[in-house]
Amino acid sequence: MRIRVAHSAVAIGRQPLTSPPEAISPFRRALRNVGWLLTGKGLGAVLSIVYLALATRSLGVQTFGVFTLILSTAQAVAALVGFQTWQIVVRFGMVHRESGASAALSRLVRFCLALDIGGALVGIGIAGAALWLMQAHFDWSTSLAWQAFAFSVVLLLSVRSTAVGVLRLHDRFAIGAGADAVTPMARFVGALIAVWQDATLTGFLIAWAAAEVLTAVGYWISAARVAPDTLRSWRGTTLAPSENPGIWHFAFVTNLNSTLNAASRQFAVVLVGLLTGAAAAGNYRLAYQLSQSLVRLADMFARGVFPEVTRAHASQRAGELRKLVRQSAKLAMGVGLATCVLVPLLGKPALYLIAGEAYLGAYPVLVLLGLAAGLDIMAVGFEPVLLGTGHAARALRIRMLSAAVLFSFVILLMPSFGIIGAGAASLIASAVALIALMRSAYVLTRA
Repeated sequence: MRIRVAHSAVAIGRQPLTSPPEAISPFRRALRNVGWLLTGKGLGAVLSIVYLALATRSLGVQTFGVFTLILSTAQAVAALVGFQTWQIVVRFGMVHRESGASAALSRLVRFCLALDIGGALVGIGIAGAALWLMQAHFDWSTSLAWQAFAFSVVLLLSVRSTAVGVLRLHDRFAIGAGADAVTPMARFVGALIAVWQDATLTGFLIAWAAAEVLTAVGYWISAARVAPDTLRSWRGTTLAPSENPGIWHFAFVTNLNSTLNAASRQFAVVLVGLLTGAAAAGNYRLAYQLSQSLVRLADMFARGVFPEVTRAHASQRAGELRKLVRQSAKLAMGVGLATCVLVPLLGKPALYLIAGEAYLGAYPVLVLLGLAAGLDIMAVGFEPVLLGTGHAARALRIRMLSAAVLFSFVILLMPSFGIIGAGAASLIASAVALIALMRSAYVLTRA
């Protein structure tokens, strides 16, 4: 009897500290991952309201518009050259991790980091050219143009997508939440210091740049602790493409998909500024940022679901995949509908509370962008299906269509309706993307 008890105790001692993937459903695992992501984003959502209020009220409409143009240009270029390497690490690294091929996984991670760095260097050149043209268009001083360029360089070189992928591949969403919380905390502290030092544009640019650097450092320290052998040697990195067939295709498709999804929205802000001035761009950016706060939270859901879709597809569990998609879609649709109702109701009080009476003119466009955000949240329930099942090209075609619709209607409507036309264009583009993604996900899960 004693032998049996001792044997049981040893067996219990050898059990893993966490349940194996099969112990809970994929949807519950996805929600658990999302819970950790939202831990960081929940803090960020609160702090972002504060530092946004500090920026809008301290800089004023015109200067905040200039800040908006610089920030949007840098973010648009970053989205343009970024390869979404976190998705590459999860998509191709899952097989290496499950099979215990640690050397191949390390080469994959180093290859993705090289993509990040290469894209950043290309982006610096693009940002320099774009800001030179904007300097001439808006008659910026040489000092302001150099500050904008320096900010863009820091933002582009603060690469962390690969580190994000390492943490998500190893299901360390809790650690990632801590690293992700660095951005809003650093911006909040930086905004306070900028206001204390008379709230200049330069001060806010420094605060935002410091936040990018600190967040990247936080992610890489976390990734190094989770996978300490990953970056010790760059030997054999060039073998990664041959060890991961289809990686180049996936890399470029996800890059284009991200560019059309994220960069197109940032380019729309820049286009509004070019056509109507910095003040209008500031109003549009403020409305866009408020409407996108819920979309960012929903995007956390997509990032939590993506590894589970990849795992279910790799294991060829079709029934499990269909159930996961059905549950995810129901949740996304419910949150999206709630957003469509709440933004028109709460938009004006939120604008007044955060930015003040001077920005209440942004309310009509906030309503349109809020409705578009609701549709984008609904789409979050479907896009991971395409990416996680190897149909990234189909997702790319949908984003190309959506971007074409966005810019076509911006050009068509803005001359007559100003930023209201830009908001309407965003709503139409979001509706097109949702319908196409919903139809594609339905077809794939029924195949």
